[in-house]
Amino acid sequence: MVQAKRQMKRFVSVLLIALLVAMLFAGCAGDTLTPENSDPGTSDPVATQTPSGGIQDQTSEEAAQAGASTEAGGLIQSPVTEADFAAYDAIDPGLYSYDPASATNDYDGDIVIVQADDMVTFDTTVTTLLHNADIQYEIYSRLFVATPENAYVPELCESYELVSDTEWRFTIHKGVKFHDGSVLTIDDVVYSLNRAKDSAMMKNLYAPVVAITKVDDDTISITTNGPYPGLTAALGHAASSILSQEYAEWCIANDDWTKPIGTGRYKFDSREIGNYVKLVRFDDYFNQDDPARNASLTIKVIPEATARTIAVETGEAHVNVDFSTADYDRVLADGKLKIWARAGGTPHGLGMDVTVGWFTNKLVRQAVSYAIDREACLEVGYDGLGVVSYTPLAPHCIGYVNNPLDMYSYDVEKAKQLMTEAGCTGFSTQLIVISAIDEKVAVVIQSNLAEIGINVEIVRIEPSVFTTTVLEHGAPLYINNWGCFRDPDMFLGRRFGTVGLGAANRNWYATEELDAMIVEARSTFDEEERAVLYKAIQEYLAVDMPEAELYVPNLFMLTSKEVKGAVINHDRPYRYYSLHF
Repeated sequence: MVQAKRQMKRFVSVLLIALLVAMLFAGCAGDTLTPENSDPGTSDPVATQTPSGGIQDQTSEEAAQAGASTEAGGLIQSPVTEADFAAYDAIDPGLYSYDPASATNDYDGDIVIVQADDMVTFDTTVTTLLHNADIQYEIYSRLFVATPENAYVPELCESYELVSDTEWRFTIHKGVKFHDGSVLTIDDVVYSLNRAKDSAMMKNLYAPVVAITKVDDDTISITTNGPYPGLTAALGHAASSILSQEYAEWCIANDDWTKPIGTGRYKFDSREIGNYVKLVRFDDYFNQDDPARNASLTIKVIPEATARTIAVETGEAHVNVDFSTADYDRVLADGKLKIWARAGGTPHGLGMDVTVGWFTNKLVRQAVSYAIDREACLEVGYDGLGVVSYTPLAPHCIGYVNNPLDMYSYDVEKAKQLMTEAGCTGFSTQLIVISAIDEKVAVVIQSNLAEIGINVEIVRIEPSVFTTTVLEHGAPLYINNWGCFRDPDMFLGRRFGTVGLGAANRNWYATEELDAMIVEARSTFDEEERAVLYKAIQEYLAVDMPEAELYVPNLFMLTSKEVKGAVINHDRPYRYYSLHF
């Protein structure tokens, strides 16, 4: 009887919250917050969601038939495995693999993409926002790139070897050209990687690296302070993009990154801040077996979610990489557009600045986590299309445990008990958000925390000032998301370690014990051993609770029915170079 009353109370609460959110946002189309940078790709099985929220599996062949068609729309699982891509190419040769003789694939089209947010900069070491890195990935090349299965494969790197547990050597392709016609040198590679290593945003990823040096005109050596299994992933990060030393030094001296020069598949054409960026195919890209499949990319900024959907419906754009689930049912029922989908890998959470007020108290932070109705948050934010989560790791990560120690659930009475134990009778605070979707979720959290005496004021700010606000301790609570590398070492230190303070560690949380646990977990190439260590780290964070994780939404990409070559990784659509008609 008690359980039945609790369930009925929860149902009524969710209904009332949903009605409140609907009234607050009536007529307003929500935007999306792109996740923080990560490695593109995951080894997760691909699954797509039906309108009711159930899982709909497609075989590689079924997905390929739907994705290769230009006659009809519908729901399509994005290809992930080599078998998926092979199935597409078996039906339509040249669809994903490049075939210049293909009569069914047009590689000379001009693709228009819409996204929610404008990029910040062409400087690769300033921000980790993925809507910024997505464009950089097309302009600049890196030593390694990630496949959708999260395997890191060479790009500029022709070959490499692990000389010992603490030294790697990488040989670079010869004759690689920059967009201005100059030739890439090994000195450019050493300069670019050392610049990434010394940047504030990359301190954790390069923390194990002792030195990056030139061996000869084709080879570099990277030495580490111990085994570093994640090095190839670090070298595939956007911040590890290879720049011309001469160009980069000029940009730094003149504080001008407005005309980027790289070695990637696209050259920069033009940009209008707040409106668009246009890139054109670089015909001298060094790997002509895998060039751009379109003549140009124009990435337009449309903040409103429904306006982005309408842009694809009307033909103003071909691709929407920030498709909102608010339009999901309508578009799917209409059947005129393609919705590409896969299981997500970006945990969304409620961050807490552990240096501010009552959030210095671990019991209060635990109470916050118990008080939140995560299922209601997922329903309001993403129409239930995803999974509830209690850990900063995504399902594809090494050692992932959804609810460490089976510690948390939606339990208001437990939350009240913890507040009493902490001696806290309640307080007022602010919750910072930077997108309409997060603002809707914040209304749920506001209602939840009111039940335990925490009065929350929701404050929406511009994405461009979010980092500064956090660094100035102006975000006691904030809604956060982070696209996860498969290897947790690529983000745990940055987010919860001493090395991330003043940069990506937005909670201002760090302990010597956790720092040591993170170092231990990276210090072996044995993945099973590492999984055990990452499980222990998740349990440690569950107890200290610097951030109450909420859910991992599934991912969607909207295209016109004529578009082929779409790919979604674990946190966002990517590989724009493969899009074509």
